[in-house]
Amino acid sequence: MSKKVYLLWFGQTVSWTGSSMSFFAIGVWIFETTGKASALSTILFTVAIVGVVTGPFGGVLADRFQRKTLIITFDLIIAVLMCVIGYLALNEALTLTSLIPFALAFGIFEIAHWTTWSAFLGDVVKKNEVTKVSALFESAEAISVLIGPIGGAFIYSFFGLTGVILVDVVTCLFGIATITLFKSKKIETKSNLSIKNIYFDLIEAYNWLKKQKGLLSLVLILSACNFLWGFTQVLIPPMILSFADATGLGIVESSVGLAFLFGSVISLRLADWLQGNLKVAIYCGLLGGLALIIGSVRPSIFLLCVNGVIAGISGTVQYTVSSGAWLAITTEDIRGRALALRGTIAQMLRPLGVVIAGPLGDYLEFSFYPKNVDMLSPLVGTGPGRGYAFLYFLIGVFYVVVWVVNFNNKNLKFLSKQVIEITNN
Repeated sequence: MSKKVYLLWFGQTVSWTGSSMSFFAIGVWIFETTGKASALSTILFTVAIVGVVTGPFGGVLADRFQRKTLIITFDLIIAVLMCVIGYLALNEALTLTSLIPFALAFGIFEIAHWTTWSAFLGDVVKKNEVTKVSALFESAEAISVLIGPIGGAFIYSFFGLTGVILVDVVTCLFGIATITLFKSKKIETKSNLSIKNIYFDLIEAYNWLKKQKGLLSLVLILSACNFLWGFTQVLIPPMILSFADATGLGIVESSVGLAFLFGSVISLRLADWLQGNLKVAIYCGLLGGLALIIGSVRPSIFLLCVNGVIAGISGTVQYTVSSGAWLAITTEDIRGRALALRGTIAQMLRPLGVVIAGPLGDYLEFSFYPKNVDMLSPLVGTGPGRGYAFLYFLIGVFYVVVWVVNFNNKNLKFLSKQVIEITNN
């Protein structure tokens, strides 16, 4: 890979770390302000559902306009939105209700940004490097998850939410600066952008994906997994904050980041072997489910860190294999729309998981668990947060079941052969 790719990696590492800090700080602020998991689930649901609905249109844009320009535009819009949130927080005018419009906007621009970014990444590397570059940028995300929560907790404790957001905006601008070093590829389009042509663009991508049975099976499995991960996204903060402070939450989330980093290093070292090896992705899925079960059994920062390490390493390797497969099989003319469809299908059930997790978790915590503590304590222990932990335990069991059912999936085996053939030519 060229030196420019590594410079791009550095810029995005810095930018994503800032975003991770903000995401962490906003989550802490919401829970400190409301004391309810359902409040956090409301915001996460808003972001997720808007992203699912608008995601395909981001793919259309990525296949019709210069991808570099689109990424910079989306980044700047997100930076402006964060500045407004910071201003409201500084003047003590920020409320849960006022966050909802921002969540709507983030849902639109964040998913469009990631779709375009994935397509752009496929433009700057060779086919035989797709798994390696996927692992490289997984390490960028890993570092952001590692540093973000700890850094966010530290800045939040001294400077509040506004201080964290200021750092996020500065890092975002740095990331934009590194993207400008790349030349935009000219996108050839057959027709002008219109509602009719957008519709036909999406239909073309949909028909293409229907023929790719391996990719379709993979993304449907990931959709089921993301439904379950939607629960964990909501449950982790209240489960931890019930027996620890924001620093404890930061330690657990940073352990996930450390695991992401370790997993990306493994993926880089084993990139040639991992390329097209979807059986490894299945084993990683099983490990991810077991990790959730481990994290639920007692109110322990240590066990949750073990949970984070196992889930982080397995999830990183799994995502590297999956992304490498998509980048290998998609061609430049349809890559944006194909990746947008992947994102939409993979994430379409996450909002459901998010919106269910909050109320269900609150019910188990405040109503069901206290009445059944003797029955459930052997599974998840006793004390505050154990109702949330019981739901976390169930999610781990369901996650294992998903991958057991697909252990011998014929379409995944065929996909493995496809990727190996393409990348070896």
